[in-house]
Amino acid sequence: MSLLQFDDYEIDIEQRRLTERGQPLRLGGRAFDILSTLVSRAGEVISKEELINLVWPTTTVDEGSLRVHLVSLRKTLGDRAKHYIETIPGRGYVFAGSVQPLARNEGGQEPDTAVVTDLMSALPRIPRKLVGRDEFIASTLELLKTARLLTIAGPGGIGKTSVAVVCAHALSASRRIVFVDLAAVADGEKLLPSIASQLGLNTFGEDILPGILTELSKTQTLLLFDSCERIVDAAANVAEALLRSSPTTQVLATSREALRASMERVRQLSPLEYPMDGRAAPDPREYPGVELFISLAALAGDNIDLTEPDSIQLAADIVRRLDGIPLAIELAAARSFDMDLATLHRSVADPIAVLRRGRRTAPPRQHTLRATIDWSYSTLSGNERELLQRLSVFAGTFSPEAAMAVAGSEGHAEEFHEAFDGLFLKSLLVVTQHGGKFRLLGATRDYAREKLAQAEFATSCRHSHAVYCLDRTRIAERDWSTADPVKWRSLNTDLVHDLRAALLWAFSDGGDEDLGIQLTAASDTIWVQFGLIAEQLAVAERALRLFVERGLVDTALEMRLRMSYGSALYHTKSIERNADVIAEYHRVLDLAVAEKNTVKLMRAIVGIAAIQTSNGDYQGAIDLVNRFDGELDTIAPQARSRLLNHNYHYVGDFNKAMEHAWVALSTQCKSIGSQPNSGSSFDPRISTLCTVVKTHWIQGRYSAARAALRDTLEETVARDHAISTCLFLAASACPTAFGLSDTALAAELLGILREVSAKNSLLRWRDWASGYESVLAALHTQDQGLFQRSMNGIKGAPFENSIVMAGRLADDTTLQRIDPVGTWCGSEALRLRGELAMQHSPTQGRALLVAAYDLAVSQAGTTFELRCATSILRHSPPDRLESARSRLLKVMDSVEYDERVEDVTSAKALL
Repeated sequence: MSLLQFDDYEIDIEQRRLTERGQPLRLGGRAFDILSTLVSRAGEVISKEELINLVWPTTTVDEGSLRVHLVSLRKTLGDRAKHYIETIPGRGYVFAGSVQPLARNEGGQEPDTAVVTDLMSALPRIPRKLVGRDEFIASTLELLKTARLLTIAGPGGIGKTSVAVVCAHALSASRRIVFVDLAAVADGEKLLPSIASQLGLNTFGEDILPGILTELSKTQTLLLFDSCERIVDAAANVAEALLRSSPTTQVLATSREALRASMERVRQLSPLEYPMDGRAAPDPREYPGVELFISLAALAGDNIDLTEPDSIQLAADIVRRLDGIPLAIELAAARSFDMDLATLHRSVADPIAVLRRGRRTAPPRQHTLRATIDWSYSTLSGNERELLQRLSVFAGTFSPEAAMAVAGSEGHAEEFHEAFDGLFLKSLLVVTQHGGKFRLLGATRDYAREKLAQAEFATSCRHSHAVYCLDRTRIAERDWSTADPVKWRSLNTDLVHDLRAALLWAFSDGGDEDLGIQLTAASDTIWVQFGLIAEQLAVAERALRLFVERGLVDTALEMRLRMSYGSALYHTKSIERNADVIAEYHRVLDLAVAEKNTVKLMRAIVGIAAIQTSNGDYQGAIDLVNRFDGELDTIAPQARSRLLNHNYHYVGDFNKAMEHAWVALSTQCKSIGSQPNSGSSFDPRISTLCTVVKTHWIQGRYSAARAALRDTLEETVARDHAISTCLFLAASACPTAFGLSDTALAAELLGILREVSAKNSLLRWRDWASGYESVLAALHTQDQGLFQRSMNGIKGAPFENSIVMAGRLADDTTLQRIDPVGTWCGSEALRLRGELAMQHSPTQGRALLVAAYDLAVSQAGTTFELRCATSILRHSPPDRLESARSRLLKVMDSVEYDERVEDVTSAKALL
């Protein structure tokens, strides 16, 4: 069996995972092999020689190496370790615990603990009890009853994060907890996007604050800003902005310095208490600092007797020399396994003493913590030092595979694993809860980066990191079309921070611009799916400018860059930038034609068609698709239908629109996350369903329209793709709800459109929402002036939808902006003009009404036929009443009789 349980622990030998009560535990690779061997043969004495051969099958090591890794087991398993793993003198080791085999879930798959859906699970894992912090935690919780912004301040390594996490856990029953790791945010401008990401928001534009405030207003929330010192000004500004506008929000911050923000209460976290003079204290073990050292040293090695008075006094003196800093105490205790207490005491004396008396002008973080890290760094081997420096290139967490990618250890895997395990055992690597990934503590990472900047391998390391990001980005892009979105985002969350760091280096002096351009071209899926399109725009614009300035010739690369830039420009800017967007797409189109690249050709066509549709040039979009019908057919017979269905709808050929829609839907997978991004980043299935929903209503199938609207809305929400959601709501759902006379549903849908577009900073769709809101307000008050003003600044599909929804408030000049020929709502525009003309010229008015009816019949727009026939009967002279009545009866027979629809009840009233 590969899945075993002992007490509260489960060990999965196949997946190489150790958990305690469901929580992943950190364990080095060799230590895991030792534990798995002993547990799988519980009760059997295994000799030291056999154990070494099993764990190091291809390497010759001595008994000391085995003992080092046994330290990791003791440290991980805690006080119970000695009861689990017993030493049999002269024979070897035996696992004495009770072991039970466990059955796996159906299909042989264990739960994917990497996918974290609860915001609380994003909190760092800390010890069950913090030594010496009970009083501070209790008083902090009391302050949090009234304080809106509370900062826990203190030097690095003092335990600020641990205390804050304990407080957050204590408050989690009464409010949502959102942990934001500012150590991974190198630029203050990225703080708001990081907060949005932790809240589960997609942010596609530059102004993302409204979306964050909308989300925060839903429930009481505690934002835990951890490690603010690197971007303290940004942290202060963001905290003030959020607290001013969101009364349901609190901020608990940790920082090496106060934020100096309004409303801030500051609590200084002091070092753990220790005897000021180790020899004078009656019982040093009563001091928290000494208690912590003794407990950790006992786990680190069994060769130190910490019960003798002299040893206790030495321990107290070590803690005093370390200033009671918890991190420094932990690093010192970790060395108890390979040196006696007297040697350890001498080792810590000089560095700490010198630094405590160092330059007063030195940065605060260098007064004590730097000494601790300097001392720890001096104990590392050459390979461990180099690996520590190389690992500092990661912005956040990393896997062992990622670490190997930047380690420069090609062909020397054993050396890498030895160095990696060494760093872990010496507490310089911290394991996270996310699938066994690791990270460097912020101070350790800063220290290692300083060393890396001076190393001769700095450039090659940064280059390796960028190449790793390029490979990861390409894999992420490949997997997106078939992956579950939640799992995909969980797997690639850390990649965003590393991608930023890699691009920053690549485009800096001494970087690699060619690699940066390739990385940009490969990253558009990452930016889109994490809602960072504003960031994508800046990155793509810079890379494309360099590509052109340097005169590079790479058609495939240029197409990707221009497509990424055009798509980002389309969604983050308003319609005023349409010309720039379409220019990029046309360039991609020309390149795709020259290279016979049908995939890029289709994406370019989709992008151009989206702009043409937005501008009202529907026939132009159809002509473009038909121009390349041969090339599109090579992709799939349904490719043309995916592009044509909505444009045939917009030119008023409703039957052909539905024919193409059904063809397109016949091959489009319904599973969430199955569809690749098109050139405009719309989900092609949702785009097609927009046509189906709205055309059902126009052709008089009202029940079908309602059902399709409801089902498509559910599917769109499940896909959790903001751009496609806005497309469906704006272009189809809202106009259809208005047409069905369901104003309550229309208002509800409009509210969703407003929220999604604002939350995700989608300026184009926010403009649609604002326009529809004005239409709804004008209808409610019958305010023709308001309606006319709202129509002045829009064109294309938004304008046409507004006319169909509330055109009775329009004047003739506004209605004449719609060319009846080749337009889906041309018959409605003619009808409305006829109604206005009846007031001054009945003959002209009736002619316009008849022309409108004939156009509606030719387009198979049955609902528009019904409106026109109703108007004709309403304005017919006595000698034409019978024919007009017959016409209306005929139309009534062709539409679904639904008295909830105003068009039906108006016709019935006349009959």
